[in-house]
Amino acid sequence: MTAPLGGHHLLYATKIEMDKEMSFWRKVKFSLAFVVFFSFVEFFILDYQLGAFVVFTGIPFLGVIYFLKGKVKWEKLCTAYIVILITALLVFSLISGGMQSHAIAWIATTLITSYWFLGKEKGRLILIYSVTLISSLFVIELIHGGPLLEVPLKHHHLLFINWLFDLGILLNISNDIKSIDIQTTSFQNKLKQNSDELIQFGEELSQTNEEMNAQKEEIESQRDAIEQHHMELTKSMDQVTDSIRYAETIQVALLTRQNELDKIFSEASVLYKPKDHVSGDFYFARQYGNKTLMVVGDCTGHGVPGALLSMVGLEALDRLEELPESPAILLEQLDGYFFDKLRQSDIHGNRDGMDISVAYVDQEYNLSFAGAKGKGLIVDENGITPLKSTNRSIGGAFQRKRRFEVTKLKIQPDTMICLYSDGFVDQNGINGKIGTLKFREMLQRYYLKYTKDCIKELDTYLRKEMSDNYQQRDDITIFLAIPN
Repeated sequence: MTAPLGGHHLLYATKIEMDKEMSFWRKVKFSLAFVVFFSFVEFFILDYQLGAFVVFTGIPFLGVIYFLKGKVKWEKLCTAYIVILITALLVFSLISGGMQSHAIAWIATTLITSYWFLGKEKGRLILIYSVTLISSLFVIELIHGGPLLEVPLKHHHLLFINWLFDLGILLNISNDIKSIDIQTTSFQNKLKQNSDELIQFGEELSQTNEEMNAQKEEIESQRDAIEQHHMELTKSMDQVTDSIRYAETIQVALLTRQNELDKIFSEASVLYKPKDHVSGDFYFARQYGNKTLMVVGDCTGHGVPGALLSMVGLEALDRLEELPESPAILLEQLDGYFFDKLRQSDIHGNRDGMDISVAYVDQEYNLSFAGAKGKGLIVDENGITPLKSTNRSIGGAFQRKRRFEVTKLKIQPDTMICLYSDGFVDQNGINGKIGTLKFREMLQRYYLKYTKDCIKELDTYLRKEMSDNYQQRDDITIFLAIPN
């Protein structure tokens, strides 16, 4: 059997951060080499004072960056590196022609570095800082009628300095292109490998189930050797159980981890209880720019078939590079993905699908919700507000014409969003079916409290109701989150 996805490989997010960190330190090395070269040209060929200034400022600064490696997060060092580089380039532009200096062009190329290494949010801040500096210099020179500092540089000296700046620009851009190319190649290879391993594992699991069924038929047809067959069946069942438990680790690895949820939301907790080791339910969350995506899916059935369908759903979501404009569009894309991936247009094709809830939340606390028979609600100072879902599933025998409805709300910062499957409310216990009213009552009690305490209370109540006389009927997933 192949190794589980994520067993000996780093998850995508961690791998991307490691590649970016390695690229940053490569950029620092290039910068050090360039500073040394710049200093050599200035110190020995052109201007002693300028060369000395570069030696005694640039090299110590890069030395400090290296000294702090491993002691300070590389993102903070990268931010300091970019800000100080932009500031230094502005100073050089003042002594090498002002707005006509090639140092201004170098400042522009650092924006590529900031967006790639630091992301959109910090990249925008650095963009604002750069635009402010350049605009201020432009206005000052416009009022002054020329460069602010009249530095008596000879033509060949200015030509050499601008040549050095152009060389630095080329090195900066080439390093960023190399970093992006390495990361893109690594991501594509990883995605293809995981997809191949998932398909292979599904085939092996299906083959194991077929072997188990064959062994059961053999037991029924050979009553005289029931003891021997019983031993063989036990052995085979152990293998299947081990395989399913192995599959459980793969499925859990594909779900969004708690530490990732903690980065995305102010608070987030999940009650995730598969009925048979692996689950037909799944949950997913990810940040796309200024929008946060929340998803809970409930695939047809449970156990191994449901788990395989849930992996198809997770794979489709994980492939998203950018968020569609609305959750309704995302649901349509998922419906088409299931229809094509499972070959449901064939006469003998798969007919399974899933119910799913999708929510978008932006930084202005605008909530957009759409559901394909999925369930969602919000809890705030006004109580419980159910979120309307469309009576249409994802996937199935044919593609339906009914459009998915979108509910848009303005929520408060302390609003608790709940997406869930029907496993909890449909569970039977010592007091009968738990039901929606009891579920909402428990959520309401935990408004303005920690989501983890609410999940703990729900789990405790579920265990008490089931005790020893009631088996879990279905997979259970409850996803609670408070937006940042």
